[in-house]
Amino acid sequence: MRSVSWRSSIQRNLLKSLNKLQITNNRVRRSSVGLAVFMFTIVSVISFSSRPSSASPSPPAQPRNSAVVFAVSSEGDEASMDAVVIVNGARLQRPYNDEIEAGRKTFGQKYFAAGKVYRLIFGGGDAGTVKVNSWDLGCNNIHANVTANTSARLGGKVMALATTSETLGKRQSTRRAPSEAERAAVLTLMKSIYRQNRTPANLMSSIKVTNLTATDLGGDGTYEMIGSFTLAARNKFERDLFLIAKPQGAAMKADFVKFQAYQPPPEGFLSSIDFVDQLDLDGNGVGEVFATQGGFDGYSYLIFKRVGGRWREVFNFVGDAC
Repeated sequence: MRSVSWRSSIQRNLLKSLNKLQITNNRVRRSSVGLAVFMFTIVSVISFSSRPSSASPSPPAQPRNSAVVFAVSSEGDEASMDAVVIVNGARLQRPYNDEIEAGRKTFGQKYFAAGKVYRLIFGGGDAGTVKVNSWDLGCNNIHANVTANTSARLGGKVMALATTSETLGKRQSTRRAPSEAERAAVLTLMKSIYRQNRTPANLMSSIKVTNLTATDLGGDGTYEMIGSFTLAARNKFERDLFLIAKPQGAAMKADFVKFQAYQPPPEGFLSSIDFVDQLDLDGNGVGEVFATQGGFDGYSYLIFKRVGGRWREVFNFVGDAC
């Protein structure tokens, strides 16, 4: 009887322990379910409250600071200005859609309103101001008539830039005519490039220098040479060269070569490239090179940038095309 009583006691205690364990498990399950319901409710509230409300729309993102860069040219006493590019951080954007007249008008009213004054950039730095007098629509562009207040001698192939920015081009202007030694070294280099591109020897003396400028692109005191050259044969076959060269001892070394050999259309339109000016757009210390290129009954603007040790065309925009 004692052994039976002892076994019964053990069974009763074991049963009580199992009952307690079951009760505890039930409480844990109920707590887990309750916690899950609570978390679902909180997540639902957060999710709902994060959705835009039709009564209180989210405010629009604030636009980043941007600047417009213009090309300035002059013929006699008259100067004109075209928009070239909008600099938005590291992005280069077209000022407007040249195919939409309403957009061009909106741009003109904002930036070419009479009396607007902008900083003039010559040789990558401050060189005066330009004041807008009036503007009108071109075929697919807009042009401003401006008055330039500068000591730079603009005219013909000698052009400049202007900008709405107060920070771009805040360094010393570095642009001048090349010295006789620099000019001679560039011409020697230019002729070698023409020979490399199979130009007949009897035409070499007919090559014309349309522009040759010395400017410090890197701000390091060393002046690069930027030149444009043309050669028209009797059969009207054209050979054009756009060249960026840098000193190498007493000689010049080609840093960028754009050689074009082509037959112009019957109307005679050329696709030669001419230097406008330089301006450091991204703040890396090296000025981007602005140029203009001819085309069929029009022209366009180009921007060249030094990328990975090489000059590359990174932007173009139609100046006008009728």
